[in-house]
Amino acid sequence: MKPLTDLNHVLTTTRSVRRRLDYDRPVPLGLVGECLQLALQAPTGGAAEDWRWLVVGDPETKAALAELYLAAYVEYVQKPLQDADSPIVRDRLGGRNADGTLSTRTARILGGAAHLAHNIGRAPYLLIPCATRPNPAKGGAGTNSAVYGSLYPAIWQFNLALRARGLGTVITTLHLHHAAAAAALLGIPDHALQITMLPVAYTQGTEFRVAARKPVNAVAYLDRWGEPLPYDDKPVERLTGEEYA
Repeated sequence: MKPLTDLNHVLTTTRSVRRRLDYDRPVPLGLVGECLQLALQAPTGGAAEDWRWLVVGDPETKAALAELYLAAYVEYVQKPLQDADSPIVRDRLGGRNADGTLSTRTARILGGAAHLAHNIGRAPYLLIPCATRPNPAKGGAGTNSAVYGSLYPAIWQFNLALRARGLGTVITTLHLHHAAAAAALLGIPDHALQITMLPVAYTQGTEFRVAARKPVNAVAYLDRWGEPLPYDDKPVERLTGEEYA
């Protein structure tokens, strides 16, 4: 397919893809490289480009990473959910219905997470972005923000580039519970910090909806906390900026 060129469409329909990754369709390595080339146009702290991007396509290595991911999923997601009052369910995912059953939203999220945990190693590529400086353990109060802030703009830009080309991914962090094992498997040096792991695949279909989100004036403040920003959301097709020109 030709890349999508409507920026608003790409921005509003780039989703975290779990169930709709096409694990059986090969992805040209050059296409991953093209998306990385676009991702590397993102800003990075001090223009240092202190990122490294490990693209894993070897089946045995992917399978080993998938084992680490699944083990972390079982320990840190599946087991805690056996508790009816799990804070993951109660505080993060939308909770349970009055009869104790999972809410529709919660069931959908957890179903997607389980599907990904059991299939992530089937993705044509697993991509692990790493930061090579500064060390969060040795820096000051802003170091963590600087480290992740130097990577996540490019990580998201990679997501957008994939979307525009009919591919998808989801930002995952579970394998980081076993980061040392992953580093040993991949030869990642001690000074490199793994940030996330991205399964890369074509999507099953390319139509994705605009997500339901709280309006801007419910989450953004003007001048002081609690003072709503005076803005009313508009339909996406009207987000052209022309009325402010």
